[in-house]
Amino acid sequence: MKLVSYGQPGTYRAGIWLDDGIADLEEGMRLAGAAAPVSDLRLFLGQEDWRSQLQKIAKAAAGGRRIDPAATHLGPPIPQPGNVLLAGANTRSHVREAEPFVGKVNPPNRPMLIGKSTASVCGPFDDIVLPPETKKLDYEVEVAAIIGKRCRRITEEQARDHIAGLCVSNDVSARDIQIAEHEEVLLYKLTHYLGKSFDTFCPMGPALVTSDEIDWDRPLKMRTLVNGQVRQDSDTSDLVHGILKLVSYASSIMTLNPGDVFLTGSPSGVGNFMEPPGFLQDGDLVRCEIERLGAMENRVRREIV
Repeated sequence: MKLVSYGQPGTYRAGIWLDDGIADLEEGMRLAGAAAPVSDLRLFLGQEDWRSQLQKIAKAAAGGRRIDPAATHLGPPIPQPGNVLLAGANTRSHVREAEPFVGKVNPPNRPMLIGKSTASVCGPFDDIVLPPETKKLDYEVEVAAIIGKRCRRITEEQARDHIAGLCVSNDVSARDIQIAEHEEVLLYKLTHYLGKSFDTFCPMGPALVTSDEIDWDRPLKMRTLVNGQVRQDSDTSDLVHGILKLVSYASSIMTLNPGDVFLTGSPSGVGNFMEPPGFLQDGDLVRCEIERLGAMENRVRREIV
């Protein structure tokens, strides 16, 4: 099943992406006789029985109206997540490509979890705003895992049942702020959160593909293209710590809630480590695609201040 958010920012509605268009989730819930219909996907995932009810709701929604995906605005599946966590240095190829710049290093022994502001989340076809504070705007295609059940201290085996589904994401980063070039002391340079948290620095979508449609034993191919040129081309077998391990590990530190988002790691090919560097410029078109999850296209637009 594919779940989406559609409409305009601030008034997004949750929908089910069927073969012939988008069916409104709240309308489907009403037609199915649900006790507490909701129009927000995060609230829907917070309902204990959402998995068991989804097929019934989709069947009922099939008898209702349709929204043409081409005639509406698709937002991020979870417009306002509680947390956006990400795993740094979590692909072997990305660690290797950094070696000419940082020296030979091993991948992290445990997941290196950092974060992005939830305000950075935007839709799969929204513009990426290039702020004047950076000259080193970069891309990172990543599988995003979305939590579907509240959890604390769960095992990797249990993690699968706590993930609502997956979608495509782009961990957009301002490299000269992520590693602050204006600071001289190394300790003060480590501002990853700021460099990843500008508005529009986390495109997500086009839909949340529910976990029952995921073959967890099969790697997912992923690519990034900039203006049609392939920059990243790999699959999830490149991950150092797998998706289930990331969720399990994070749950040992904090309670995870429905709608929390994990960006799980990006492969080699980022602009920062190209020769010469391949940073994003005003007008560039960035396409991120992941097998079975779909594709996003975001135009880079310079911020006018």
